[in-house]
Amino acid sequence: MAGGRVTASQREERQLAGSITLAVVRAMLDDAAAHNYGPGHRDAASVLGIYADPGSLEPTKFHHHGTPVHVVPCVSSLAVRQALLSHEPGSWLVVVTDRPEEDLGVGVLAHLAGHKLRTPDPWDSVRQQFAATGIEAPLYAGAASRSLAQGLLLCQPEEGWPPAPVGILTRDHALASVGRAWLDLPRRSLDVLGVLRWTATPGLNARIASLRARAGDELTDATLEWICSSAGPAGSALRHLIRRGEVHEALPLGLVLALLVPSSDDPRAVRSPQEHEDRHTRDLALARLAHLWHGTHPRVEALRSWGDAATQVASDLLRERPIRDETRRLLQRADVLLTQIDATELAFHSTVLPSGLTARLLAVAEELRVATSGLAERVGEPGVVPGHVGLHTSRIESVWAEVGRHVLSDPTGPGAEDGRLGPLHAAVRLTRWLAGPMETSATDLASLALRQGTTDAWVDAAINDAHEGVADPRLAEGLSSVLKLAQAVRDAHDRAFAEALARAVQDEVGSVEGYLTPPGGTDRVWLMEHLLRGVVVPLAKATPTLLLVLDGMSTGVATEIVADILERGEGWQEALLPGARVRATALAALPSLTEVSRASLLCGELTTGGQDREQAGYSALVSALGLRSPKIFHKKPLDSSQPGFAVADDVALAISDPDQQLVTCVLNTIDDALDRSDPGGTVWTADAVKHLRPLLERAFAAGRAVVLTADHGHVVERRLGTQRSVPDTSSGRSRAATPPPGEDEVLIAGRRVLMHDGRVVLPVSERLRYGPLKAGYHGGATPAEVVVPVIVLVPGTEVPEGSGLRLAPPQTPSWWSLAPAAAPTVEVEIRPTNTRRPGSRPTPPPQADVLFDTATWGGNSSLPSPATREIALGEAVVSSEVFAQQKAISGRLSIDDSQVRAVIDELAAAPGTRLGGAQVAAVLGIAPALVRGATAQLTQLLNVESYPVLRAEGTTVILDVPLLIEQFGIG
Repeated sequence: MAGGRVTASQREERQLAGSITLAVVRAMLDDAAAHNYGPGHRDAASVLGIYADPGSLEPTKFHHHGTPVHVVPCVSSLAVRQALLSHEPGSWLVVVTDRPEEDLGVGVLAHLAGHKLRTPDPWDSVRQQFAATGIEAPLYAGAASRSLAQGLLLCQPEEGWPPAPVGILTRDHALASVGRAWLDLPRRSLDVLGVLRWTATPGLNARIASLRARAGDELTDATLEWICSSAGPAGSALRHLIRRGEVHEALPLGLVLALLVPSSDDPRAVRSPQEHEDRHTRDLALARLAHLWHGTHPRVEALRSWGDAATQVASDLLRERPIRDETRRLLQRADVLLTQIDATELAFHSTVLPSGLTARLLAVAEELRVATSGLAERVGEPGVVPGHVGLHTSRIESVWAEVGRHVLSDPTGPGAEDGRLGPLHAAVRLTRWLAGPMETSATDLASLALRQGTTDAWVDAAINDAHEGVADPRLAEGLSSVLKLAQAVRDAHDRAFAEALARAVQDEVGSVEGYLTPPGGTDRVWLMEHLLRGVVVPLAKATPTLLLVLDGMSTGVATEIVADILERGEGWQEALLPGARVRATALAALPSLTEVSRASLLCGELTTGGQDREQAGYSALVSALGLRSPKIFHKKPLDSSQPGFAVADDVALAISDPDQQLVTCVLNTIDDALDRSDPGGTVWTADAVKHLRPLLERAFAAGRAVVLTADHGHVVERRLGTQRSVPDTSSGRSRAATPPPGEDEVLIAGRRVLMHDGRVVLPVSERLRYGPLKAGYHGGATPAEVVVPVIVLVPGTEVPEGSGLRLAPPQTPSWWSLAPAAAPTVEVEIRPTNTRRPGSRPTPPPQADVLFDTATWGGNSSLPSPATREIALGEAVVSSEVFAQQKAISGRLSIDDSQVRAVIDELAAAPGTRLGGAQVAAVLGIAPALVRGATAQLTQLLNVESYPVLRAEGTTVILDVPLLIEQFGIG
């Protein structure tokens, strides 16, 4: 320097020296330390000399790996000497100068590590940090090469960069390492699904901004560009969003694009008017998005790939509970975008958007309304089958299947909190019931009671679910229409039952035998006072038994409680009583009140009274029937458990004692709910009934069979009924015979009426009451109040020896779990019957290799086509030669041809050709516990040469219909 000015030669030298950053300094310190230089090494220089422009950084001090570092820019040889004199032992001194080595002299160089100045090469530092022997040219060949290297040095993580594979640092490895270290990029190889999933990472925009601030634009942009390139065709379109810092728009916009550029969109296809309208909407919506692409519209394939991947990624994310809320926010953003481009009518086609589920539910509600509107008034008309009207449900089932295909409709996953799904599903179930065949045309009490136990119990449960209602008035209209029709049909059933009840009580039907049977049937409907003598005690003599009397449990509530017990997978199986084909039922004593019917149940005779009468009568009855030390526990002893114990000591001891053949517990939760809670709005599970769950656990541990029953059922107050003021009432649903019965009432007189001198007037309709408003009532003549369930549960998969029980198939009606669907058919050739005379020669078939076919000689040039007929797919399979061969090699089978036919037809007609385990059990008519074994046998029969025609995923069974047709040579 002369006079403070930089000479021309000095300016040129500094331009040659080049700039340096602290990141490069740190990297060069690491390299020097690796070569045994630095304060920690004996006799090693701790002064690093760097040949670079000293004006490119300021004097600074910092710690590197715990060692003090002093960086001193030196513009002259004298400045270098001064820096050496001020060097503190135990620290690094970094001298940055643009003076050549000959200017410094040997004396100065002797103090430097390696006795020389080092020329910084950021890429060499990068190579060292990645433990590479070389660098791939595409990584450093660009115009911003130096800035890219500087960025890699600046953002090196504390744990260092991962070593380059096989020693060569590639662009993929370097940029992937940046993405994983700073942008939460997954470690697996990327594709379009992985990229879109990455864009949904919470806080990603902040991460990108942090990387940009640390490493600079060049490295950040290069990393984002590399990530987009991993997305295949969709990458070019994604770049536009990510460049603008709108990475979180990638998934929402992709979900919109899935609707605008659908995979099945074939411009050559013949379209309906609706499809033409949808196409027009898509074209306009795409035009409204054109600004996103800055004049370069992406290829259709790119947008389609983006949309398909977004749908898949959103479906996967919604099934991951920890990030479900964040995913929902992204879906809501997609709905906003769809509104902004005026394409909300396309939402129906989305299987992930909330608006798509809403559109599908609205379609269901509209079909429900159209199918049932005005039909309630026809119930009971002349010429109309009592209690049933014609319903066409194919369109309802079609749109309901679309709801089922939506990810947010899964009640065990993302749809668990959607309050609309339960009521709508219940309404669909009700339409299936209404459209199905009439269960019985009989008018006798046994048949109508069995109808309540086997069908109308589930109808009552569905009505309860649908009555919960929804907030959306458009959906509510559909529910209301179905409920109005269902209630009209149930009213008809209630009237028929009450009339049959009055006749049977008057005629004392079943009073001698203790039960009723329908004409030509074998299933018994027990009279309440004979239930212990005829069912419970014989079972207790065969195996230790726990009798649980759930006061007020209707058949409808029982369907929910038992389903919960069986679905928990805790080992309980339902069993049927000896000779029974369905779940048993019993008839309450009248009026159906606790002091009447429970006393009659526990005493084994028609009587009334409270707990003292029940205790005395129960002990006398059970002892007289030959059981030792009978035990019965009411509310007080059940509630008196020690703190921390779910079961009281004496109750637990009785259940565990194998010599205690019968233990009885009375649970009051359901009956109490009629006064103080909401029985209709309660989800009835084993946990919802106080003491039930721990009692079942104790019984299972002791190997006891369990009988679940009730003293009476109940009806629910829905704020639709009326109060009738009358004198001399015994409950809100029973009164004396004076005045005579009016509308919706019936007079019942006979020995089984234990109040009002044997003559009582009871409501026929659930909407009539005599007392103040409550949550629910009992005492009336409806089957929901009078018919009670009798359910037997056994621990494990085998019934107790000598009990006469058998494992029950699912007791739910087919319409509860299976949509009515016509089984697919196939065309098969009709083989003519052989009608030739005995001894005559058969006509040889035409030969393919003769010159002239006699069948065509004389001008007839064509053979008649073989006749064909359509038969169900299951029938075609079991009638085939291949099936006969499969049966021959399968050995002994527990399933027959009719079961194979049924399960093939149901699977082929089911959505996705798959059924759950309980559905398969219902189709086969076997206990759910036996489904695994039956599935194994079906696999033996149908998987010809081990081809996967039928496969199981957990409890779900899946059928490959095309492979089935191919393997069995049908169609």
